[in-house]
Amino acid sequence: MEFESAARQLCHGISFSEHEKAPMLRLRKVEEWKTEYLELNRSLRMDVGDLKFCLGYITMNKDGSRNTLPCPKTKALRTGTQCDSCRRLDHSKFMHHFHKTGEAPEGMRKYLEQPHFLYVASFAHGATKVGTTSTQSKWTRLAQQGAVVARYIARANDGTAIRVLEDLVTEHVSLTQQVRQKSKVKGLVSWELDHAQLDAINEQAANKARDFLGAQRGLDTYGVQLRDQVWQQPAFAQPVIDAWNNKTLHAWNSSLPGTTANLRIRGVIGQSIMADSGEGTTLRLLDAAELKTREVQLQEKYGEFHEEQSALF
Repeated sequence: MEFESAARQLCHGISFSEHEKAPMLRLRKVEEWKTEYLELNRSLRMDVGDLKFCLGYITMNKDGSRNTLPCPKTKALRTGTQCDSCRRLDHSKFMHHFHKTGEAPEGMRKYLEQPHFLYVASFAHGATKVGTTSTQSKWTRLAQQGAVVARYIARANDGTAIRVLEDLVTEHVSLTQQVRQKSKVKGLVSWELDHAQLDAINEQAANKARDFLGAQRGLDTYGVQLRDQVWQQPAFAQPVIDAWNNKTLHAWNSSLPGTTANLRIRGVIGQSIMADSGEGTTLRLLDAAELKTREVQLQEKYGEFHEEQSALF
């Protein structure tokens, strides 16, 4: 199904930068980008559309930089973030298979030439994964994923070598490469573990993966260096982790699509926003991944508002 795109302001999710003052909700209306800073204590009215729409596709330039292009037909979606046409045009899909196929556009090959890192990340319910990140996104990758604890365990000269190591760790150490967003959110509001327990889980998994890699021959041939480096959690996520660790963080009790919410931002972790509705109200975790692909309009909220005024609390 196709729709006129001119008036649709679609959400592309939350992005992060070490050089920005706060996490950013990225909104786009055709070629016009808008950034909404998710600053602590900012009060907002959020109107969320019901339907999902294709967010377009990525192409790579020869220098390894990227372009995010809108869907030509603004197609409605049932699932995912792309229509079939945009998925076929997207260059980023080559990133995950280049180490097996050797097939990728010139710009993606250039991107993969930079040094990459292998990390082990753990989430609040104990789920632990292995993953890769480039030098330019070394910190932001884990911030965007919403890791609670993470450690870098290896560095390689390029993205091809690091993805070979990732597959080896998955095969021989049994660390998955994906953790679902819904399970990340559920872990933060279910209080199954505390921070000390999770850190121990992460350290054990990282040590096991690093020991396995250390037993392999010829790593230096590919410029692989083993690391033991703890990832530094961003300040804006710390209030969320503290609320989880103190067992004061609760689930958002309604689905977001097709609704309006009043909220005061109290912290951001990955694609989730911790919010309340004023002094003395409950801290709740909003799954901002539900905003992605949907129309989102934000307005500043002034004055007092109470928990019972929002149907979402």
